[in-house]
Amino acid sequence: MELKQVEQRTYVIEGPTNLGVYVEDGEAFLIDSGNDESAGRKVLRLLESRGWKLKAILNTHSNADHIGGNAFLQRRTGCRIAATRKEAPMVSDPALEPLFLWGAAPFRDLCGKFLQAEPSEVTDILPSEGPVEGMPFSTISLPGHYIEMVGFRTPDDVVFLADSLFSEAILAKYGFVVCCDVAGQLATLDRLERLEASLFVPCHAQPAPDIRSLTAANREALARLLEHVRASCGGGASREDVLASLAETYGIRLSPVQFVLSQITVSACLSFLADQGEIAPSFEKGRMLWHRRP
Repeated sequence: MELKQVEQRTYVIEGPTNLGVYVEDGEAFLIDSGNDESAGRKVLRLLESRGWKLKAILNTHSNADHIGGNAFLQRRTGCRIAATRKEAPMVSDPALEPLFLWGAAPFRDLCGKFLQAEPSEVTDILPSEGPVEGMPFSTISLPGHYIEMVGFRTPDDVVFLADSLFSEAILAKYGFVVCCDVAGQLATLDRLERLEASLFVPCHAQPAPDIRSLTAANREALARLLEHVRASCGGGASREDVLASLAETYGIRLSPVQFVLSQITVSACLSFLADQGEIAPSFEKGRMLWHRRP
């Protein structure tokens, strides 16, 4: 991990998940905390090397790679932790994430650190949009990727974009990324095309002053995914049939974790296409099958 100053008081810690730091009067506000205790330890060393005291962690959303360092950092520093109302329960009790993704009590392979972080205490509820009370930030609603994800704008006009955009390298490798609300994701992409800031910091792409081309690449990837799902429903297909087709098309090597993350994305696409009137479900021999409407 490396701490890079990008504006007068705003820093980025680049890594598998880019983190943000804003410093005011020797107190540091951390945007997300990395994927595990090891990441938390590295973050704390970076802050202590500058003589900064960690005051609060602001979580963009509750995925484990964004809250994994919370528990360690809160134990060591007593810092506050902030999350939106709908994300806060999973930050406080991360066992809810594999439960949510699997739809029932998860089997052991889904309970590793990739999906289930250590619990931490949420002390502050963030608004989904607007100024954060008692902290020098405003939130930006970024629906789509997860339940109630937000970004943050610092007083230096740096905008942290959470997982609303992924790098072109990630899109090329995987074909599509996790999405639990397609309509929300499209609304977010529309907003990002108009959003202005001195610098944008996605969690899984390089910081940049202009994100229009990256926004377009993410939109194109989502459009391709929707077309594949739509085509898969031509002769009637279950949700797992659609996922199997996508795994073959995109060359996905499924594991239990990859399966549930891909399945929630397929579910989101099916919901969106159904609400658009393009597909409809039927029930045949105990299976829910999706068909394209004529």
